[in-house]
Amino acid sequence: MLGSALHAQEPEQQEEGEKKAGRLAWFIATHIPKDLDTPVMVMIGTKLTEVTLSKRSPSQPVKIPKDGVIKIVKEVPNPEKPDESILLTLAEARISEDVKKAMIILVPTGKQEGSSLIFRSKVKDLAGFRGGESLYINLSKMNVAVRLGGKDIALKPGDIKVHSATRVKKPTNMAISYHYMHPVKKDWKLISASTVVMRPTRREICIFSWDTRFKRLNYHGVTFPVTK
Repeated sequence: MLGSALHAQEPEQQEEGEKKAGRLAWFIATHIPKDLDTPVMVMIGTKLTEVTLSKRSPSQPVKIPKDGVIKIVKEVPNPEKPDESILLTLAEARISEDVKKAMIILVPTGKQEGSSLIFRSKVKDLAGFRGGESLYINLSKMNVAVRLGGKDIALKPGDIKVHSATRVKKPTNMAISYHYMHPVKKDWKLISASTVVMRPTRREICIFSWDTRFKRLNYHGVTFPVTK
């Protein structure tokens, strides 16, 4: 459904550093369209809350409702009733009742006729993504490989994988390199190599995507602190 009629209502603003209890969810934006205003409006039941999206860090947490449905919406004029507005659903996530803390990964989707969605929502239970671990998301159409601490992680297009070979109990230096399979030459090409510090107090996310401007494979990272 494209939208629903509503009377104008002001979204609540979350104070920076505000602590929340209960079941919680965080948004991870793998891409933010240029025409998307942020903060966005998040709808939980009939309640609207402003949430700021970032490509470099998770959003502030929002409470997971009993039905598990969380939406990102946009208020637009109702073309049939100028005195009213409608809410278009830009993203929708459904979180199962056994998940206490969740990460909602927003993946851009092409415009589809009859749909207002601009994101696909992938839900990750944070119980399976612990401090010191890494999560890799391949949004490109190429095969990607990550070598971390001597271990290889293969990523086909669309893959989302958590690397958790060993538990990190203290800050640990690890060698890391990123590679992609050249579509014409059919051999592996190095994107970059460096040394990273893995810490038990945070999770690391790496997102691979195709840079249309420079016509190359690109990546960026998101640090997700561990919360109690």
